[in-house]
Amino acid sequence: MGIRVAIVDDNPHLAWGGRTYPANATFEHFVAALLDLPGSPVASIVSCVPLRPAEAEPATRPLDPRIEVAGTAPFDGIEGYLRSLPSMLRTNRPVLRRAIREADLVWIRVPGSNALMATMLAAAGGTPRFAWVAGSAMRVAAARFDGPRRVAGLLVGAGYDIVGRAAGLGGDHVVVGRDLVAADGSPGDGLVASLVELAEIVDPSSMPAIGGMDGLRLSWAGRLVDGKGLEALIEALASMPTGRLTLVGDGPARAPLAALAANLGLAGRVEFTGHVADRTAYLRHLADSDLFVFPSPAEGFPKVILDAAAIGLPIIASASGSLDELTLAGVVMPVDAGSATSIAGAIGRLAGDADEIARLRAAGHALALAHTRGAEAARLVARWQARWPALSWAPLGPR
Repeated sequence: MGIRVAIVDDNPHLAWGGRTYPANATFEHFVAALLDLPGSPVASIVSCVPLRPAEAEPATRPLDPRIEVAGTAPFDGIEGYLRSLPSMLRTNRPVLRRAIREADLVWIRVPGSNALMATMLAAAGGTPRFAWVAGSAMRVAAARFDGPRRVAGLLVGAGYDIVGRAAGLGGDHVVVGRDLVAADGSPGDGLVASLVELAEIVDPSSMPAIGGMDGLRLSWAGRLVDGKGLEALIEALASMPTGRLTLVGDGPARAPLAALAANLGLAGRVEFTGHVADRTAYLRHLADSDLFVFPSPAEGFPKVILDAAAIGLPIIASASGSLDELTLAGVVMPVDAGSATSIAGAIGRLAGDADEIARLRAAGHALALAHTRGAEAARLVARWQARWPALSWAPLGPR
């Protein structure tokens, strides 16, 4: 018993030594939790992802070997997508058709390059489909591109968003990160691809006090690319007489950000860890800080927010994407994206307010407890069972 799930995803993956590695994302690591649920409601998972050979052993963790990988054509950015679109469609169609034909449920991540084709194939075969809406591609393009690339980025982003809305028609869909909290800050029943394990969650009452601005330690985590608000964060640090910033992650923006830090005289106060594949080491980097700051102007729901909340960090973040709910509910302290003045001001206010620090830690603790990896997987399957009760479900069992 148990259903067969086919996932259509756009995150690039690398093949090395008979294993498959995500290039820069963790979604499939969350997906593996579905296979661990009591009662085995999900029997098998096939993930259709862009796949290319790796030139060296990847730094990321390999996928769970229980997830079967069906490789689709890789592409590089918006320009690569537009340039290779016809050949991509020809290559990907038989891969998607086979995976969808053999599935009981098709899980489509949107925005995504293969979302429209997967939607049409699922509809033609009568296979139930579920759209996982991970944000607005048009908003991300608006935040990250300028000049001649901006027009192309906005057009492609708008197309992705239209297809994303269509993918859920006649099936079901969820906007990732929505309804994670109620207006009063109590836990909601929304969904996010959490990697937080129950054992990782820290009791906020055990956390040490923050000693004000002197020597304050800040952290951020994610992929180092344009449009994340990191320039403003580094500039905010420059306005502080002491303190340091740890950027956990890697990406093409690392070199210009390091140059900016050096130009501002911060070379010894900004640490670039590079990509940290080991989750324990990654959380240790975050835990070695006092505040987590995330000033991105365009996001869906960044899972690093849950990670920071789980280990007891007070969070300062922009109200972008699904983070607007967390700022309105008081789970995170709001800041204006891209404004060094706003970021520095928020850091200063929070560092000197012990009561607000305690409140934010408690709110983050409640959020993390409600949205662990196992809890989210069970919540997702329960949603599927309610929507498609006629599928070959095994009992879900106790959560």
